[in-house]
Amino acid sequence: MYKIKEGFIIRKIGNQIIAVPTGKMTSEIHGMISLSESGELLWRALENGAEIETLADILTENYDVEHENALTDAKNFVEGLKKQGALE
Repeated sequence: MYKIKEGFIIRKIGNQIIAVPTGKMTSEIHGMISLSESGELLWRALENGAEIETLADILTENYDVEHENALTDAKNFVEGLKKQGALE
């Protein structure tokens, strides 16, 4: 299971959606994480903890995408968050 670390808030600024580190997360992550609309959906699911399969299901329920592609997209999203240090 993957979960977003505590210490982020989501903000919409104009057409942009960003995850902003707060508190001690500011020393771990410098800057903000830009999210797409689908990225925000996945981020929200990851706030409570989610498996890759669940994330893929969220994408297929909300977008016209094949499950296999959604699974690949979910894996890529999680890998990106891992590299940025946003996941526990």
